[in-house]
Amino acid sequence: MENRQVYEAILQFYSDNSLTPTSILDLMQLLKNKKIEAYKTNAKTFKECVYNLLDEFPELTSAKGMLRYYEAAPNFDWRECEYAEIALGEALTQDIYGWQPDFWTLFERKTENADTCGLTVVAAFY
Repeated sequence: MENRQVYEAILQFYSDNSLTPTSILDLMQLLKNKKIEAYKTNAKTFKECVYNLLDEFPELTSAKGMLRYYEAAPNFDWRECEYAEIALGEALTQDIYGWQPDFWTLFERKTENADTCGLTVVAAFY
């Protein structure tokens, strides 16, 4: 339990209520790295979540790979998530020969902060 936040984020990423299928192969790629950190933020939109994380944690731009999940307000628009993913992809320095894993999923928020979006990133470094 050295880094509980990482373990909790990974457990959530692979939970049954994910709105898109996830693969255990992505986790195997992530665990090959020496340093793994979890980062979280909330905002009114998915894109704002991406910008918040990049502003607060600029080291994310040099990650070697990441798993991430968005938490959506009810009745969310899938296109908004795609726009956020495009913004994130443009900000990251992705080494095409070794940047793994790169996968995202989505959960619908049904309780607290239901009117905001959340983004959790589990990033791998060197």
